[in-house]
Formats: sequence, C-alpha cells, structure tokens
Amino acid sequence: MDWSKLNPYRKEKGQRDRFYDKTDVAKHREWRGLSDTWYDYCQWMQNLGILVMFVTKSPVRIVRGMLEYRWFGSYLASLTMVDRAVEGLRGPELRTTHAFLHTIMTGATEQIANMMKGDRRFGKTKFADKQVLLEQAMSVEIAAGFKNVTPSSLEAFQGLLGCYMDQSLPQFYLDTMEHYGLPADSCRLSATAAGVSINDDFPQDGACLIVNNMPCDSSTMNSQLIERRMTIPTMVAGMPMRWEDEDTDEYAVKQLKKVIAFIEENTGETFDEQEFFRVMKEHNREVDNEMAMWDYVRLPHSAIGGQMFSLFHVFYYAFSGGRLPYITKTQEKVLKMAADYYQKKQEAFPKTRHRAISWGGPGCYYLQFANWMYNCWGIHLLASMDTFEGNIKIDTTDLDSALTGVAHSYEHSVMRRHLTGGYQHMLEFWDEARRFNADMVIMYDDITCKGAMGMAGIVNDQCKDHPDIHLIWVQNDMFDSRTISRNELRRQVNNYMTAVLKEEPLDATLLDFDDSEGW
Repeated sequence: MDWSKLNPYRKEKGQRDRFYDKTDVAKHREWRGLSDTWYDYCQWMQNLGILVMFVTKSPVRIVRGMLEYRWFGSYLASLTMVDRAVEGLRGPELRTTHAFLHTIMTGATEQIANMMKGDRRFGKTKFADKQVLLEQAMSVEIAAGFKNVTPSSLEAFQGLLGCYMDQSLPQFYLDTMEHYGLPADSCRLSATAAGVSINDDFPQDGACLIVNNMPCDSSTMNSQLIERRMTIPTMVAGMPMRWEDEDTDEYAVKQLKKVIAFIEENTGETFDEQEFFRVMKEHNREVDNEMAMWDYVRLPHSAIGGQMFSLFHVFYYAFSGGRLPYITKTQEKVLKMAADYYQKKQEAFPKTRHRAISWGGPGCYYLQFANWMYNCWGIHLLASMDTFEGNIKIDTTDLDSALTGVAHSYEHSVMRRHLTGGYQHMLEFWDEARRFNADMVIMYDDITCKGAMGMAGIVNDQCKDHPDIHLIWVQNDMFDSRTISRNELRRQVNNYMTAVLKEEPLDATLLDFDDSEGW
C-alpha cells in the first residue's frame, strides 16, 4: 500500500528522517530538548563506562572470546541497542527506561564475563569448577544455597539477547541447524540453540549442566542434542507440565532435591539452608517491588512502562532470583521516581492514545517495535507476556515449602505458563488487559510456535465477548527476520489502525520505511 497517498502529512519531517535509508544508523543523536538530550547523552556515557568495566574483568579472555565466537561480535552493537530502546522518549519515561537499561547492561556484561572466565578453551581455570550451567527457562533460585557457586545461563546470550543487538545473528545458527537435517519448523529459540551447539559455539564452561523439559517439546529435543555435545556431567530436571495440580508438588520437590545433590556432587560444595532462605527472602523483596511497580503501571500517566520494563523483569527473573542486590536497588529507585512524578502530576508517555499489553512470542529481531508503535500510533505498551512469568513468593517456613515455591517459579517461566500450563492460561490476556486498564492487546503470532497456533481460532472467537478491547494479530518468526521482516510487522499494525480504527499516524515518516539492513 502507498501510505503517502493515504496520509497527506507524509512529506512532513519526522523521526525516520534522522536515519540513513535501509539502516538503523542515525545521522545525528535524537534531539529531545536541551535538558533531555543532555541527560540521554550522560546516560549513554554511563553505559559506555559499564562496557569498559566489563573488559577489565578478564581482558585477555574477553578479547579471545571476541575472536573465537561468532555471536560475541554482535555485542559491539550494544550501545546502538540502548539508543533504539529510548527512541522518542522524553522526561519521566526516559529516566525510568535508562534506569532499567543500566541494570540490564550491568548484569549482562557480568554474565558474559563469567562465561569467558570459566571457558576452558582459553586454558584451565578454577572458576569453572564452581560454575553451574542452567539451560533456558531455568532461573537461578536452585543455586541459592551454594554461596561459592556461580550459576550461568547456557543459551540466552548466543540467541535471545544477541538477537536484540543484531537481527541477523541467529540466521547463521538457524541455517546450521537446518543443514544438519533437523526440522526447519521448530521453535526458533530452541533451533538457534541447536545451531550454536552444532557449531560448537558454546563456551566450555562449568562443572555441570542442568537441562530441563521447559517450555515445550521443541526445547526438550534441543536439550538432548546439546547434552550429546557437552563434555561436562548433565542432568535433566523434569518439572510437572500441569503445575496447578497440587499432587505434582511432591514430585517437583523431589526433582529439585536431586538437582541439589547433583550440584553438590560436581562442585564439592554443600547446600546451605540458611543461605538459601536468606536469598529467597531477597527474591521475595524483588517480587514485592515488582507488584508495587504494577500498581503504578495500572494508573494513567505512569512513568513506568514500555519494552524495557518487561525486559528488566525477564532479566532479573532469569539471572537474579534474589542473588543480585542491584536489582532491588533499581526497583526502589524507579518506584521513588514513579511516586515523585505521580505526586507532581507530571505527564509521562504523553503521546498515548491506546494502552496495550502484548501476548505470545515476539519478533526478537525488532526490540524497538514497542517504541515504534508509541511514536507512530500512540500505542503505549504497558507489559508483555513475559512480565507475568515467575512473580512467585517463596514460603521460607521450611525447605520443602521453599522448594515447592521454587518449582512453581520454574513452572511459571517464559512461555511455559501460557503455552503448556493448560489452554486456559493462554487466554488470560483478557483479564491481564483489564487489570492494567488496557484497551488493546498486541497478539504476537510466532509462526513456529505450535502451541500458540492451535489457539488462534479460540482467541478470535472470544473477541466478540470483549468488544471494548482491540486485538491486533502480529505474525513474526521470532528470531528470523528473513521470513517476516520488521517492515511487515509494522504493516500489520498499520493496516489495523487505518482500516479498523480509522486513525491517522502521529508521525507519517514512520509508516513505511526499509530498515532491512539495520542491526
């Protein structure tokens, strides 16, 4: 469709004019007014400082890792990702978003530095002997009772987070997986990890590896392939699929006790119950602060929201579990900012026309999609499906009660709660939209997610029962922008907003543009 004919304001200058054609490369920094432009630049410099500190943690190994691993090079674009995450933001929302970004950058660089410090490819290291690798969807609470053990993610940085930096990164690993003869229509999250494993691009870390059956069958098959190519002891932590059934709790606790014994056997460390309870109490503080932030997000003009709010939650769920003190510090800082802005009745996200939540697996190759919706159409993303994962308070009365809570936290992990926890949970987005006073749902339709595809008919049928909530289907291929491009994601929203809602864009330069060669 020729959007310039549809909208007579197409020739006006707008945000997209700042970029070179087909790229995400800006001709100059975004002008936000003197105060906000200076603030944004200072925050950008702070992120640069975080990267400098990252290199100093193990300079030789980090440089060798940059030369060794294909995925590592994509992190050179991390500062560009920061700029994309704050596109079009001003005032209160700019400040809360930067607070989330600093914490994500600090934690992510810490995780990657630990990978390099424990990588036996670069020589023997005692660090690896006290390192436990966790497969995707396994958060770190189970390692909380081991004060001298460092939990590390096996897969997140080679695929998911790397894709945020560079939309073309997963494509090589997906092609590797398909050339190996594995099915091309499996979940991209699992398929990318399989490609990384086949290409031997996982660092040779850890004393042991814990794999699992989450969140779906595709991931389970991927775990089997990864296990064959690892040189360290592995164990499967099989968690119940029907997690609402109390009869499965006893089984789940037994599984986690086996994991604890496995870690003890391979690291030589002893599980410390008191340390475990201490960390779980910090985990509960994180959950309490998250719920307090939700209370603000539900209010009009809240300074908390946007893509980084959701990504921050994903980060601390996956990597903290009460272990990282700067998570609570950031939460409390943001809550104070939100309270101050609200008391002053200071406007936040002023372009808002629609309040939305998103559901389903998003196109991870388009991190700033939420910013685009806000700047182009005034669609303010309050929370994503991942925001609702975890958030389980742990009962620290005794060990079995606490481990039951940890099991429930795992069972509420990324996509597990919504896609394999019973069909009714896939449909909870209607209730969550109302909880956040949203009038719109962005329903991500990942074309390789069989669980979500099977629910499409039921979702559409239920729309008639919720006439006050707009539902926009956005098809994507999660990690592969070659199948459904960023511009195609935008086109689907454009079509709904113009054909169904009959609305005009806030910035016509953002309607139709080519960024296929962007990061």
